[in-house]
Amino acid sequence: MRTPLVVPVAIGAFFGAVSTRLPVGDSDVFWHLVLGRQVLGGRIAVPDDLSWTTVGHVGSSDQWLGQALWALASDAGGWRGIVALRGLAIALLVGVVVYAALRERPARPLGAVLAALPAIALSRFVWTERPELFGFICFALLIVLLRAARAGSDRALYWLPPLIIVWANLHGSFALGVGLVGLVAIEGAIAQPSRRRMYIVAAIGSLVATLLTPAGIGVWTAPGFHLLHPPREIQEWSVPDVTTLPGAIFAVTIFATLVVAFFAWTRAPHEAVVLLPVLFVSLIATRQMPLFAIAGAPYLAAYGDEAATAVARVLRVRVPRLARVARPAGRRADLVALAVGSIVLAAAAWTGTDAPALGGEPVAALPALRPGPGLLNEYDWGGYLIWSAPQTPVFVDGRLTPYLGRVMDDYTTVVGVHPGWRDVIARRGIRQILVRPTDPVAVRARDLGWPVRASSDTFVLIDVP
Repeated sequence: MRTPLVVPVAIGAFFGAVSTRLPVGDSDVFWHLVLGRQVLGGRIAVPDDLSWTTVGHVGSSDQWLGQALWALASDAGGWRGIVALRGLAIALLVGVVVYAALRERPARPLGAVLAALPAIALSRFVWTERPELFGFICFALLIVLLRAARAGSDRALYWLPPLIIVWANLHGSFALGVGLVGLVAIEGAIAQPSRRRMYIVAAIGSLVATLLTPAGIGVWTAPGFHLLHPPREIQEWSVPDVTTLPGAIFAVTIFATLVVAFFAWTRAPHEAVVLLPVLFVSLIATRQMPLFAIAGAPYLAAYGDEAATAVARVLRVRVPRLARVARPAGRRADLVALAVGSIVLAAAAWTGTDAPALGGEPVAALPALRPGPGLLNEYDWGGYLIWSAPQTPVFVDGRLTPYLGRVMDDYTTVVGVHPGWRDVIARRGIRQILVRPTDPVAVRARDLGWPVRASSDTFVLIDVP
C-alpha cells in the first residue's frame, strides 16, 4: 500500500510552526554564525583568530555546510531568518520520523503517530540553531532508506552514498550513518545473496563519500574523539539521567521497544542490526538520546500492535484495535497538504520571534571589556562574546575540541581556584575574568580586593591587578 504524505506533512508543519514561537536560545549559535560567514567568504578551516589561547590552530571543517546554511538564513532574514530555517528543519525532522513509522502500516495512521511520539518528544531537546539539527534529519532519512533497502528496494541502496556525502559536510554525526550502512550491508548480503553486490557497493560508496569533504579523511577526527572520549564535563555529553524529563522519555522508549521485541523477535531479528548500535550510541550522551527513538519509531509501528495484543492476552484485558483506513489519501491530497503546510510554515516564520534570548548572556559587560587578548571568560559565554565582542578574543568557547588539554586544564584551575591558580593567571597573562558571581574565582577575587569593572546577578567582570 502506498504511503500517503498528508499525516507526516500535517504533523511536521504543526511542530515546525510551533517552534517559530521559541526564541533563538542556543549559546553555540553565535560562533556557528561567525564560522558560517567565514565559509561564505571562502575561508574554510582557517587559522583561529577568535580565541587568544588557540591562535594559529586550524579550525575543524566537519560542519562547514551546516554553518553556511545558518549564516545564509541570518543574512537573508536576520534572527527571523534563523527561526524560519529552524522551523523548516524541525518540520522535516518530525515529518520524516512520522513517515518512517507510517510506511510500516499505511492503513493505521494513528498507530504510526503513537509510535513516533517518543521521537518527537525527545527531538524537542535538540530544536537548536546548530548543524546538529541537520544531522538528525539525515539520520531520520537514513532509517527510511535502510528499512526500504532491507525490504528489497534497490533505489534506496543507490541513495545511501549521496545522503552520506551531504551528511558528512553538514555534521559529524555522519559517522553513525556510515557504521549502520556497513552493518546492514553485511547482514543483507548474508540474508539476500542475490543482492550482495549492491549491498557491497552501497557500503563502499558510503565510506568513500565521507572523503568528499574539505577535511578529507580528517573528517573522522571529531566523531572518533567524541565516541571514545566524550567530554563528560559538558552537560549535554553526560550520560542519560532517568530522573530528568528527557531521560524518563528515553527510558520509556527503551522499555516499550524491549516489550515489542519480546513478542515479535522471531518476526524480525535483523532489526537488532540497527537498533542495538543506535541504543549504544544513545546511551553515551544525553544529546544523542533522540537517535534511538527515531530508529525505533518504525519498529514500534510495525510490531507494536501485535505486541500490545499479546500483552493484553497475557494480562487478560481487552485492548481496542486501532482503526484502519480503507483507502489512504491520494497524490492530490498529498500536494494539497504540502501546499498548505508550506503556507502555514511561511506564515508562522513571518510572525515568529525575531530576537535571541540574551537573558543569560553578559550583555552589560561588553563596554568594559578590554580589547586584545587576556580575557578569561565563562565557557558558556564564549560564543556570544565571539559574536558581540570580536575585538576581545575569548579564552574558551563551545567549540571545545581545540581547548582540550592544557587550555581546559588551566581554565578549570583558575575558575575553581585550584592549587596554582594564580600561577596560571601570571603564565597566561590573564588581565580580566568574566565569570558567574558564584564561581570560586569570583568569590576569592572579591575577597582579595580585585577591582570589579561590571557586575549583575548573572555575571561579574573583574580586573586582574
